[in-house]
Amino acid sequence: MGKYRVTVTEEIQAKVQSLSHKQLLKQVCCPTLGRIGEECLEEFGAMFFHPMERSRLEGVIAEFKKTCTIPPFIVSDLECGPGNMILGATKFPYMMGLSQTNSETLAYETGRIAAQEAEVLGFNWTFSPVADLAVDPDSPVVSMRSPGVTPEHVVKIAGAYMKGLQEHGMMATIKHFPGDGFTSLDHHLTTPVISLSQEKWWHGPGRVFQELIDRGAMAVMPGHIALPCLDEPDERGLYPPATISPNLLQGVLRKRMGFEGLIVSDALEMGGAVGFRNYYDVCADALESGCDMLLFPRINERFYSEMEQRLACGKLSIETLRDRASRIVAVKTQMGLFNQEAVVAGSTQFDREAHQRTAKQVAQACITVVRDRAELIPFPIEPQTRVLHVVIMNNHDQLMELHARMKQEISKFSGHVTQWLDPGPDALFEAASEKAADLIICSIGCKLSYGLNVVRLHDEVARNMMGGWTKLRTPIIFVSHFHPFVHREYEASIDSIINMYGDIECSAELLLQAMTGKIPINRELFAHQ
Repeated sequence: MGKYRVTVTEEIQAKVQSLSHKQLLKQVCCPTLGRIGEECLEEFGAMFFHPMERSRLEGVIAEFKKTCTIPPFIVSDLECGPGNMILGATKFPYMMGLSQTNSETLAYETGRIAAQEAEVLGFNWTFSPVADLAVDPDSPVVSMRSPGVTPEHVVKIAGAYMKGLQEHGMMATIKHFPGDGFTSLDHHLTTPVISLSQEKWWHGPGRVFQELIDRGAMAVMPGHIALPCLDEPDERGLYPPATISPNLLQGVLRKRMGFEGLIVSDALEMGGAVGFRNYYDVCADALESGCDMLLFPRINERFYSEMEQRLACGKLSIETLRDRASRIVAVKTQMGLFNQEAVVAGSTQFDREAHQRTAKQVAQACITVVRDRAELIPFPIEPQTRVLHVVIMNNHDQLMELHARMKQEISKFSGHVTQWLDPGPDALFEAASEKAADLIICSIGCKLSYGLNVVRLHDEVARNMMGGWTKLRTPIIFVSHFHPFVHREYEASIDSIINMYGDIECSAELLLQAMTGKIPINRELFAHQ
């Protein structure tokens, strides 16, 4: 396919030249509907929509588009299929689960399905795929959102997913340049520093971004992440986040890597950017440093007046605003947005049942035996087998549907099923030592949550792993439904563990079938070790 090129014509330049300062600012901003509000819709260059039901999305997207004289980008995070952001659309496991299938065909098909189901509602831009390497298992941002640990595998899966998106009309965005996943620090809260040498960066995350750019990535999202090996510190001795680093965005990304597509900042409210510098200076500096679009700016009259002040004092130039707006309009032109008739919701037909079959295929293929020292898997669960299902998960009360499905599916095999939520180590010790069950299935771990700091069991729920109950007589099979690196923290105490890489409606059913040997189970780690 080759690198994506943006062509700004004289007609586009003339169109942008006629826009006022405020209109230019609107064109380079992508706010979120949640902050703007459905009652205060006005024209912007793009609008981000968080998870909603399809029927509500149809209406609000249509109303927003009516306010826009220049066709807008309709944006979401379709990181692995459409179902996490469009409620009721086909839901897939997380990207690392897709990566565990080791199938470029499934990755491409998942991208195609995401693009097709989202396009029906008017979406044309996704901030995905994540192209970060999941090197640090404690990363609170990367983890199961990543395609894996090695550059080769990340390029293979992310590249196929990106191709599926872009060949079906959806602009893809590779993120988070220059690469997250090397630290347990969260750029929602602070500015992580990647302490790699130039050689290691170019052979690691640099290689991933370069290869995906060479394959035609249309957009890049820089993270609020510093890279000292290719940058310079400020007067405080602090290295700037990539969002506001001309060295990284223009010197490395544009010049050395030859990227000509759109650069969209990560959310500007994140501490990695606005904890580093004044909020409004960050907005201006991001544009001046090379960003084409600002994500989630706080749009109000103060925003416009603050940006006008920076135009007046030279911190932001009108030439920069026109250049960024011209590039945005050029991409919209190249995508055919000016030529499209209004998309009628539901007008594009697709085979929903076929999409669900693909999602089930991904969910089955990614179920992986990560460790089985005790050689328990497959485990024959008979009607008389007494099964204790234990849940040791952060915020387990937010996952009651998962727990109910697990109990229901275990009950299809066993007539004696008990379920405990966060029981504590004493109860677990008694159950395991007295052989109160013939098998303990333990759902363990937690989901990603920004601001969590690290992806581990924490606080009182983590104390369930005390007491020594995992080394008594009762067989125990751990199941990590989300966090892919639980086994690395509990290297000695967990002898048998299965990774699921996400939970969709069919996941519990497939897990029990795989655990009992009714269907094949993956025993090879492709995405990570």
